Order: sequence, then structure tokens, then C-alpha cells
Amino acid sequence: MKALVLAGSPRKGGNTDVLADEFLRGAKDAGAKVEKIYLDDLRIRPLGLVGDSPARRVDVRAGDDFLKAFRRFIAADIVCFATPVYVQGMTAQMKCFIDRLSAYKWRKAYRKKVSDKGYAVITAFGAPSEGRWVTAPIKAGVENLGGVYIGALSVVAYKKGEAKKNPRALAAAYSLGAKAVRRIRNER
Repeated sequence: MKALVLAGSPRKGGNTDVLADEFLRGAKDAGAKVEKIYLDDLRIRPLGLVGDSPARRVDVRAGDDFLKAFRRFIAADIVCFATPVYVQGMTAQMKCFIDRLSAYKWRKAYRKKVSDKGYAVITAFGAPSEGRWVTAPIKAGVENLGGVYIGALSVVAYKKGEAKKNPRALAAAYSLGAKAVRRIRNER
């Protein structure tokens, strides 16, 4: 069992990153191997022209770093999308990765590998109720992928370091990671 965090924040050590680490700690304690990819460290361009037939989409920008991250994504049993809210949505780094999935998810070679996963979301933001701008589209995307939606953690934490001072949020992130491993293990 392998759990992967796709870290969409450009701020390492920030609130979303701290919560993602707790998710991974919970997953590891539940028996998973864990890994984190900082999407900001990669050069992943936006989705290019893909045409009208999802089954025949070609990733015209496959020469960037997307495929490196995608291979690790495919190898994981659990994927946690961890991104703060930026201007009423996920970060551009996360959006580019998710959009690029559309060039692969319908391909026969990848369809089962994409749908046979558990997915979770972690987001931090500055004002109450902003989390929905990240959790709702990712949950809809997971449903579109055919994956198992494990759940989400949305935390009000604006200034760097606030999440570290929130024991309830840290415990919830840890619990979400452990829950993800147990759920996917039980479904297989």
C-alpha cells in the first residue's frame, strides 16, 4: 500500500504542507509507504489542445515534468491533493496537474489505474467557508475519475505556522491518512 501527497503549495513548511505531513504520518502508521511530490518543484505546463474525443486525447505537452509525477501518481494506492485556497480555488500548480490527467484518464492503459485509488483533499485558507472552493471541484474530479473519495480536511490557517498550533487540525489530518489506508485496504 502506497500513499502519495501531491503538494500544490509553493510554500514548503506552510500550513497545507504541515497538514499533509500529518496525513502521511497517519498513513505510514497504518502500514503504508508514503511519498510527497512538491508540484512547484516540477515544470508542469497547462493542458494543451486535446480535441473532442476523450478516448483519443493526446498530451501535446508531454515533454515537461508531468509524466514523472504521473508515474508516481499511478503507482500510488491513495492520493491526497493538498493545496491552499488561492483566489477562490486551488493553486495553479495543482490545477495544471489535475487538468493534465484528462489527457490520460480515458486511455485504456490507465483507466483502471486511475479509478482504482482512494483520494483525499487537504486545504488551508484564510477565512471560514473558503475550503469549498478546493474540496468541491476535487471531489467532483474524483467522481469523474471513478475513484474512491475518502474525505477532506479544510482548516482555517492563514499565517504560516498556524496549523502547527492547532492540535485538532493536526489530529484530523493524521486520522484522515490512517482512515484512507484502512478504507482502501478493506476495499481490495
